[in-house]
Amino acid sequence: MKNQELVDYLASCGVCRICQLRYLKARGSEYRDINKTFQRLEVTVDDSDNDDDDELKQDPVKKPRLANCSLCLGLFSDSFQRDLISRILSSDFAKYENQSIVLAISMPLTLQLRQLSMWFALQRKFGSPPIDQNSSPDVPIKEAVKLILHPIICKQLGKEYDANGLMINIELKHIVEKDEVDKLTKLQQEAFPPHRNQKRTEISRGLLEKQYQPSRIKFELYEKYFTIPPTTEAEPLQLESIKLTGPIVCVAGRYRKLSRELSHTPWVLNGQRQMEDSIEEIIIRNISQHFTEEQGHITFMSSGREDVDVRCLGNGRPFVLEVPNALRLSLSKQVAFEMEQSVDKSNKVSIRDLQVVPRDQITYIKTGEEQKKKHYRALCALKEPVTLDILQKLQISEPFDIQQKTPIRVLHRRPLHTRPRTIYSLKARVQRDNLKSLVIDIVTQAGTYVKELVHGEFGRTKPSISSIIGKPIDILALDVEGIDLDWPPEVNNAVENK
Repeated sequence: MKNQELVDYLASCGVCRICQLRYLKARGSEYRDINKTFQRLEVTVDDSDNDDDDELKQDPVKKPRLANCSLCLGLFSDSFQRDLISRILSSDFAKYENQSIVLAISMPLTLQLRQLSMWFALQRKFGSPPIDQNSSPDVPIKEAVKLILHPIICKQLGKEYDANGLMINIELKHIVEKDEVDKLTKLQQEAFPPHRNQKRTEISRGLLEKQYQPSRIKFELYEKYFTIPPTTEAEPLQLESIKLTGPIVCVAGRYRKLSRELSHTPWVLNGQRQMEDSIEEIIIRNISQHFTEEQGHITFMSSGREDVDVRCLGNGRPFVLEVPNALRLSLSKQVAFEMEQSVDKSNKVSIRDLQVVPRDQITYIKTGEEQKKKHYRALCALKEPVTLDILQKLQISEPFDIQQKTPIRVLHRRPLHTRPRTIYSLKARVQRDNLKSLVIDIVTQAGTYVKELVHGEFGRTKPSISSIIGKPIDILALDVEGIDLDWPPEVNNAVENK
């Protein structure tokens, strides 16, 4: 089978020039200059078959073809491209800051059925071989969309192609779709009858790709339901809908929790809201509007969390917001500084180092979570004045291990386990003006329940500070003073705003 013979037959079946090249296995840039590619392949084409609209402009007497390509139904035509560009520009496209795009086109099943009809037709015309029964003779239409439409749409919109860019979701329909799906349902029952008690097979693109090829279905049976070769259609593909989905943007920083009456995330107990605000909500509502109109879909993550009555001071705790369908990808220092000031006004939370980070960096939040060191300062109370012996016992500079059962207070949301944890150091001093109070600086492995480390919780934590000094001791207040995670990088957003 020569290239010329193949092209002549395809043209006689109403196949457009682009789809003819698909059956010649053209790749990449070969679709940009069709005439040059045909010349290289030593194929002569009839210009009267060219439905390029530019040609119609040069010869206004020439009547446009009424039929659309029997394979792509006009998907690769100039008129479809113009309509698509127009619809994209009339959508919310201008709202998005993106410099790159990616097309996600949902195509009707009829295009796959037409590909199979042509596959059968080529086998009947040219035999097998050269037409393989298991390998499609054309460049699949999905791949052709990437090779042909993506570069054209990117150029027209002035954007670059990037799989992580603004996703333009395009749904296509055709008037013959329902009728052909009904036929396919009947064909499926006849060609692949279900076994006893087997559920009815749902018609899908995956089913077509898996089961429908000449090696698995008889020519005569397929032709009973579908025309071979496929016929041209007067109606082109229709743009059913265009929906835009912005990329995911990650915004990182560090927060300091200044209140002892603030939950980490919204606290709901038995269907009732327990506190009017949370760290997550304060941060999100002061940052989200710059990036998205869909605040409710933002994911808040942090390197651990505090109890409601625990403050987080020092340089703060690393956090990251994962913002889907983002309108903006960047964050200037001026805007970041304004966001930091806005959060600070809550008088409950303070943030710093606010910045946009690559998505692959958010793993730093969770990676090695239990290997991190955390620094705490605990205000503790005894029933009697602190003695020199107690102070000496709580000056520990060498690491030691504890065995800690899941605290009773969190058993409703944590499984009962005994967890080994490392305490790296203890350093105690008497609180000024109160000889029955101790201020203890504690460095622990992340994941340690510090309150239980202090009082022992009826022996459920061994050893505990209580067992070390041999006296009951309780914790009055706890602060997180530092978290050993060198991320995100420090950034002074106030520099450009002075």
